[in-house]
Amino acid sequence: MDTNTAITDLTVACVTSVKNATGLELDLTQDTLPILDHYAELVESPRDPVVSLLAPMCGAYFGELLRRHLEDGQWNCSSEEPKDWRLRFERCSLELNPIGVALEVLTRMDAGGWGSHLQMAPADRAKVDRALSVFGDVREDDFYKFAVRFEGVEQAYRALLNNPGGMAPDP
Repeated sequence: MDTNTAITDLTVACVTSVKNATGLELDLTQDTLPILDHYAELVESPRDPVVSLLAPMCGAYFGELLRRHLEDGQWNCSSEEPKDWRLRFERCSLELNPIGVALEVLTRMDAGGWGSHLQMAPADRAKVDRALSVFGDVREDDFYKFAVRFEGVEQAYRALLNNPGGMAPDP
């Protein structure tokens, strides 16, 4: 299965699953991330079989939302293992694994080895750290939310495009 088909199928599965569970429809906009966060909170005690189904679906949705919003991302799903998948941004050195982000949101704990945290060229780290410091300390509960992760990725991306604060129009 090619990348586009895999991501599309998982994204559609997420939209369908969230609608069935909550009655609310995801539309690949930032405004729907609180709905996805609510859906993730419905999983009271995530077990491996449940998480192994939900993380790829929710992560594909989250990644597609980022890709479309920032209009720059490219999926790399060359491996059969979602653990190895990455969303890379062409205009800067930023990349992450949205499936790993979903795993962390669902389990509310670090998913070491999944590439869920922002990865970038070492020379870009200080610029991203300064941009993210605008948010101050993030409570642990908030860190494990798609909406907060989205804001962090967007802020880092805009900082790497020399857009301090992420508030100016796109280049």
